Amino acid sequence: MKIEDIKKILDKVDESPNKWELDNIIYWDRTTNPKTLVRFLTRINDLRFTEKLSKDQEHEYKKLLELLAELDLKECLELLKQDEDEIKDAFIEDLARMSAIQVITMGRVEFSTMETACKLSPTDFILCAKRTQDIITSIQGLVIKGETLSTDVAGA
Repeated sequence: MKIEDIKKILDKVDESPNKWELDNIIYWDRTTNPKTLVRFLTRINDLRFTEKLSKDQEHEYKKLLELLAELDLKECLELLKQDEDEIKDAFIEDLARMSAIQVITMGRVEFSTMETACKLSPTDFILCAKRTQDIITSIQGLVIKGETLSTDVAGA
């Protein structure tokens, strides 16, 4: 390889998130979480009205438009009309997921997460705690299943 080839290689690099990452990691719950849907649509609008997009921004914009085409306008509008119970349930689910991740990764729930959970009514606190335990149990089950499956894989 020659020094001139470096530019050719670097010109081919796409540092924008790939479509899978945008779909499954960054905006994974855009069809169920109004806040994520708004972030998703805002990002598209921001890119749409940016005067001069970088190459990476152009790639990201194209991928976001592909994901946008998969959304249904009526379903998006319905998602934004969530009632108080749906909003509360989504909040409890997010709090339970955060708590479960903290327990699995750190062995405890962080103070700020517990402080938020303690602001819930007793019934909602119990629901959050049960959901947290369900998520932990599910993750542990997947890990055990994965370890069992990997015994048949060479090098595992």
